[in-house]
Amino acid sequence: MRRKELSEIRVRGFFHAQIVDKHTGKIVGDTGLMKNTVTNNGLDNACAGAAIAAAGSYQAGYMAIGKGTTAINATQTDLTSRENTFQAITPSTVATGTARCTASFDGSDNSATLTIGEIGLFKTNSAGSLIAGNVFNTSQMTTDQTLNATYELRFSS
Repeated sequence: MRRKELSEIRVRGFFHAQIVDKHTGKIVGDTGLMKNTVTNNGLDNACAGAAIAAAGSYQAGYMAIGKGTTAINATQTDLTSRENTFQAITPSTVATGTARCTASFDGSDNSATLTIGEIGLFKTNSAGSLIAGNVFNTSQMTTDQTLNATYELRFSS
């Protein structure tokens, strides 16, 4: 008897964030491409459920940053210490199986220098819908800087 081959689909998340000086355009901070944690909510609702339009499924709509330094775990629904406002994302597909979204955080939205160390992808602009996130080496973002962020969810077999 011939054995059936199983197809395994994996989803991995990545982010890249850069702090840019608004006056010079110079990059003053760069996380590089970093892996992150896709949460249980993200796997259930934004990945598996969205593929078949299941009731309660959803797409990513926002990004947020925070000052937390504790790694995101799969059961989290919000960043550890979210700061700033949620920013709407610009979504696209860039390669087979790769969903990408971008957002920018304007330092002038802060009243002073902000320490940032975590980033997350969300369904809505409120707590409780974290799809994926992680921490990075903390950086200082001043009021004359912008944080440009890119998020990717890569699906592969």
